[in-house]
This record gives sequence, C-alpha cells and structure tokens, in this order.
Amino acid sequence: MKIRIPLSSISLSDIEKQYVLTAINDSMLSSTGPYVAEFEKRMAAQVGVGHAVAAATGSAALELIVRALDIGPGDEVIVPAFTFASPALAVAVVGATPVFADVDPETWTIDPVQVAKLKTARTRAVIAVDVLGHSCDYDALGKIGLPIIEDAAEAHGATFRGRSVGSFGVGAIFSFQANKAISSGEGGCVVTDDLRLAKRVRKINTFGMDPDRRYWHTELGGNYRMTNLTAAVALGQIERWSELLEGRARVAKLYDKAMGNLPIQRRPVASWAGEAVWLYTIASERRDDILTACARSGIDARALWPPLPENPVFQKYNLGDYPNAVRIASRALWLPTWSDMPASDVEDVSNTIRGVFQAEMMG
Repeated sequence: MKIRIPLSSISLSDIEKQYVLTAINDSMLSSTGPYVAEFEKRMAAQVGVGHAVAAATGSAALELIVRALDIGPGDEVIVPAFTFASPALAVAVVGATPVFADVDPETWTIDPVQVAKLKTARTRAVIAVDVLGHSCDYDALGKIGLPIIEDAAEAHGATFRGRSVGSFGVGAIFSFQANKAISSGEGGCVVTDDLRLAKRVRKINTFGMDPDRRYWHTELGGNYRMTNLTAAVALGQIERWSELLEGRARVAKLYDKAMGNLPIQRRPVASWAGEAVWLYTIASERRDDILTACARSGIDARALWPPLPENPVFQKYNLGDYPNAVRIASRALWLPTWSDMPASDVEDVSNTIRGVFQAEMMG
C-alpha cells in the first residue's frame, strides 16, 4: 500500500530557501562557501563548545574523530550493542575492534557497569550514543577513565543534568540526516572544546593537506566535507532550533494523550535526562501486529535496529552477552514524527494502534 503518513519529513521555511538561493546565485556551492563557516560557528555556540567542523554525514564525522585520535589496528573501542551501525563501523573501518557493551534497561543507553567490565589494556575509547534523544550517564562513564566520544546524532536539544549533549568527552558528533529534528537532508559535524582535535579533524577532512601549504599532504586524509548548499539548509535549521524541537515535543504530547491507556511502553527517560524527541518510540509485545496494522493503513512505522553484534559484518567481534539490547530490539518501534506533523495524522496513527488492542481491551 502507498505510504500516506511517512516516518518523518523535513520542515523547511523561507529562511532555508533564501539561503540556498543566495548560494546558487553567488555560485558558491562547494565546501569553501561562506555558509559552511557560519554553520560551524552557530553549531558550536548552540552546543556550548569552542569548535565545530562540518562533515558530509554524521557517520563521516564519527570516523573523522576516531581517525584523529589515532585509533587503529590492535586497539579496542567499546560501543553500545543497541544503536545504529555507525559507531561500530567507524571503529572497524580503521582496523580497530568494536567491543559491544549491553545497554541499561532504564535508559536504553550504554551501561557504564558493562563498560567498566569490558575495559582492557587495549581499550582506547568508549563511544557513548545518546540514543533516541536520551543522553548517556556521563557522570558514571567519566569515572571509568576512558576517553569518551559522544555520538549525539539523534539528540539535538537533549541534556544531561541541564547541560547540552555534545559537550561531553573529547568530542562529539551530530547528524543532520533527513529524519533528524534538525536536518539538511544529509550532513554532520564534529564539535569539541579541544582546539588540537578540531584542527586534526579538519586536516584529515581536507585530504591530509598541510593547512599552510596547499597541495602538500602530510598524512592520509580524505574528503568528507559539507557543501555550501547543504550548510545553507543546515544554518537555516539551526536558526529555527527551538521551533523545530518544540514541534516534535508537541507531537510526542499528542501521542502520549492519544495512547495513554493502551498497553504499550513509552521509551523510558531517566530523572537526570532532558529528553529530546527524535522519533516517537514505543515498545510492545505485540510489535509485529502493530507494524502490520500500520502497513495496511499506509503508515510508515518501523521496527528499531537489531542488536549490532547480530549483523553479519560484526559477528566476528561478537564475544559477549547483551540481553537488554535483545529485548529492546525485539519490542521497540518508531511512529511517524516530524515538527509540523498534523494532529490528524497523530490521531490516525493512534487509532490504528488502538485497533490492534481493541478486542482485548473490550474483553
């Protein structure tokens, strides 16, 4: 059946459109355009750090940090067993070993107790994913004594004890992919307070070229840079930061009200976390029935990721147990969510899910 209600949709205003037209009219399309520098400046200020480096995607930004920290063959990096594949891929692609830690059932983020148990002499860092818009426990992770790379790809606007995500550890990344709350279709960035790290990331992202001597390459680098056109959209989105995040929070409240009496679980939120709504996420023993009903109604609801170690590409690293990741992955699903999603669409999705439980509720 044709999709009537998509999983997500980018909210664009005249601001983004004007910036893009200006970039086109000025013939400033490449990564050297002025919107890239302005995007970096505004993003660093938004998160509350000193530096930001734009990248083509969030995944590219994560790989750039890993490479800038000189992580490679013989090294280990601890990553959560429940998240999108980017953290494990960023580690594996440089020849290092991703070590999978289970997640905390109360937050669905990486479990600091498991991280401490998995730490070895070869462990170079832990990638802490602020999964589904919920921050990790950075107090507990900080006590382990490992460098923290923060993956805040899904967590624009989330906080830990009142402090913005993206401001913890040695550095962090954000994604601006199409379904993110702040989106430019694709795009990412590294944010950090470490000037040395920022310079190294930028150099690797510019073919490993000496910044003071054009075409003089002093290390292996590449080109993962953001274009000026992408930055034009991303800058406009950052200027609308509060509006876009408040829009998703509004949608979540509508879902909460519409499905409050159904036998489903809203994703848990710790008392110390300021959650940012990315995609409205629920869990149910009848997930497959819900997904089937949604598909029949043209609603693009989706099951969450399977545990990372179960993916064929990672099975050679699969050494531990991750029961919490398995349970969450078997029950959780996303519902359509975007900033200006009509209330009627939320009602339609909610009624479709209500229909799955109608018979047992009446009984």
